[in-house]
Amino acid sequence: MNIISLIDDSLIQCVYVGEVTWLSNEVEWRLILTTTQLPIVVTVTSSLCDDRCTILDDQLARLSETYGNLIILRKANILTNPFFAILYNLVNAPIIIVFQTGKEIARLENDLSWGAITDIIDNLSLFAPPPSDFVQPPSDSAPVPSLGE
Repeated sequence: MNIISLIDDSLIQCVYVGEVTWLSNEVEWRLILTTTQLPIVVTVTSSLCDDRCTILDDQLARLSETYGNLIILRKANILTNPFFAILYNLVNAPIIIVFQTGKEIARLENDLSWGAITDIIDNLSLFAPPPSDFVQPPSDSAPVPSLGE
């Protein structure tokens, strides 16, 4: 398990990478969302959720084992912490929401199968693209410019 410390003014927050932890408040969530470079997978549950939430817990354990420190895993209970439901217009559970670079990029509501979850994660770009002014080095087959001509 890796630990990433996030610092925001006087608040220090540890993000446990590869371990599933509960979101407890909006300040913590916004800090994680705006400061991490890793994709974030949030499973939305509820104390009224049926067996589908139990199955989702098993999926989260597999995600943690499979992707380890490549993603951040969080759970949000929309009844005990309604801030998440309000932020993302959620009315039922279970739901999986994937975030990257601070934005929601995918949401699974009906098909919560292992294949559907891993398809989304496997298609994520885990590395930021180069800046727009980045110039690729010339390839070996490109002609070498002459200094005297």
